[in-house]
Amino acid sequence: MDIYIDKENLLSLINSRAEGLYNDCIKILKKQLNVFFNFPIEELKTNEKLTSWFADFSQGVGENNTFTFGSNFPSRPLKANSHKSFNSHQLSSIYLIDDEKSDLFKSTGTVLIGKPGEELTLLNNLFILQNDYLFDKKWKIGSSNFQKWSDLDNYSQPVTDIIIVDPYVCSDSSLLENNLLSFLSCISNKVKTKINIVIYTNTEKSLSYEYLSPLIRKKINLITGANPNFTLVKYTDKRDVPSKAEHDRTIFTNYLRIYSGDTINYFSNSGKLTKGREIHFSSLARDENYLLAFELIKDLQQNINFLNKNGGVEGDKISGYLNFD
Repeated sequence: MDIYIDKENLLSLINSRAEGLYNDCIKILKKQLNVFFNFPIEELKTNEKLTSWFADFSQGVGENNTFTFGSNFPSRPLKANSHKSFNSHQLSSIYLIDDEKSDLFKSTGTVLIGKPGEELTLLNNLFILQNDYLFDKKWKIGSSNFQKWSDLDNYSQPVTDIIIVDPYVCSDSSLLENNLLSFLSCISNKVKTKINIVIYTNTEKSLSYEYLSPLIRKKINLITGANPNFTLVKYTDKRDVPSKAEHDRTIFTNYLRIYSGDTINYFSNSGKLTKGREIHFSSLARDENYLLAFELIKDLQQNINFLNKNGGVEGDKISGYLNFD
């Protein structure tokens, strides 16, 4: 995962060294992220505070992680739709940005962005709000802290895309409201713009696109104020696809991988727990998690290329991570 840091944000981060989360945030920069400094290295050399900090920071950087000076991303001034020009890796990047339009861009809820003074709070999102160097969080389904999807609202992240891989998620119309629709509301509750939803499921177990589309669009519009792009991808039990990995149940968003167990259909139409033991949120900020997540995208893309030619894809066919051309 990449992080882009403006000079003023870096100075602000350095000034927060007395805060409890500071060391963990520096560790994630050194060990897990590729760091792009949005200023030339010459400015580092002319600032004593930056010079001293970097001398320490540059020691012990992870072997797979890099730092680069002289970046200039994203383009300034920021706009509400700046993310529209981002590629898939940029949609899963973090932005510590000093720009007069930062709040405007942040208000869309599309990517993790923070202005000077917000560095530690923003980076804590990568620890799933645990105030510690942790990249995974699990809940027991039906426990006191997870009896309905809205109980996890605080753990949602900015998103442009939600990709659900689950053969049973759309199998029963009576379960949609308390499961799929409530999950989508939960995971997109920070967003105030159009998002992309792709559901990859079993054609023999799924309700039709014509049935699902208006329900999903209406539900998401209530949360985000915009109709989403919705695409339904269906395979068959004959497994007529190049990659078989899609039969694992999983959910991908910009910053999280969610492992749902057998399915996310945990609750009955009355809200009572019917199945499932645990749900697992995994932060893509950990290098291993990030690589595995994009391997999932690669495998899905291979299957979509096949299914798109064979009538297995319906809907808007728009995604920041998958190509439907």
